[in-house]
Amino acid sequence: MRKLTHPNHNCISETVLFSQLPQDELNMISKQINYIEYAPGETIFDVEDDSDRLLLVHQGKLKISQISSNGKEQTLYFLNEGDIDGEESLIIGSRHAVTCVAVIKSRICEIRRSDFMTLTKRQPTIGLSLAISIAEKMQKLQTQQANLLTGSVEDRLLKFLKDTAEKTDSLSFELPMSKKELAAYLGTIPATLSRNFTKLEEKRIISSSSKGKIVLNITKIDNP
Repeated sequence: MRKLTHPNHNCISETVLFSQLPQDELNMISKQINYIEYAPGETIFDVEDDSDRLLLVHQGKLKISQISSNGKEQTLYFLNEGDIDGEESLIIGSRHAVTCVAVIKSRICEIRRSDFMTLTKRQPTIGLSLAISIAEKMQKLQTQQANLLTGSVEDRLLKFLKDTAEKTDSLSFELPMSKKELAAYLGTIPATLSRNFTKLEEKRIISSSSKGKIVLNITKIDNP
């Protein structure tokens, strides 16, 4: 972990939570931000650590995970540039129930709960934006859990690939995580995941480009 001099307020102005704030308010908040760089594999917070700050990903990628009942790590979601985490910390200030680790070198903007609460008194609309952000995250996690409980691994993998294509707005894309991480995310093991990648390739639903990207054949999906 290395504390840096914050270059500007871009990391907060580009997030939905703060995007509507006036310039003078953004300038004020930027003075209260800790700008920190984390190395790949470094832990930002762990289970039972104090939850008293909002994280904004300026650069890099973070992984949020937990240990399942069988003792294995389960990836819950990833945070990419522009994403935020810790919204619930600003409301209840409890301890973390999950672990956050830097996947690649990442630079994070951190806002302490006390500073954020002061901000909400000046800008009440921030509270509504915070509530919406929490609701969207809960819906995302509920959808993920529902997907893990229904359908085969092949179905879950195909849905993940379709969602990734939609997010990247392209039928040719790189996986946003390693296959080991993807297996944990889909609630399976790497060997089973590899077999299901092979199944999709045999059905010509996916293929690999010369640059190692996944190519999704939308025609085969609509007409298997």
